[in-house]
Amino acid sequence: MTRETSHTETQRTVEEYLRGCVGFDIEDNAIATILEDRGIAPGTPSKELTRKQKELCKADLYMWCASTPSIKGSVEEAHGTWKHKEGSTESSAYDKRNLRIMANEIYKKYGENVAGSTIKLHARGMRLWPRR
Repeated sequence: MTRETSHTETQRTVEEYLRGCVGFDIEDNAIATILEDRGIAPGTPSKELTRKQKELCKADLYMWCASTPSIKGSVEEAHGTWKHKEGSTESSAYDKRNLRIMANEIYKKYGENVAGSTIKLHARGMRLWPRR
């Protein structure tokens, strides 16, 4: 049994690949910036990229998603007791933290600088005084 493949078969671009990696609406300029920073031409078929290139672009995308507003594009209408809300996306601090962790794991894997916080918190305790 022979399977014929068409030479006109469409190939998924790197932009389409990256959009498929996250459940967010990604702006074109965000992907263009990631690709430019990584030296990848827009429209490059994703199959032409190495695993390292794909993963580092994905890490950059995770960081971009983690830096976007928590609530985006919400439209709410109300009249009396009737309410309607549409077009919004919401991400929690937990979601953003997980995106940063995943991105940092990829950066670490390939020896890139891991983005992290330089803030250190020290618990000093709390002293409660009895009421008089």
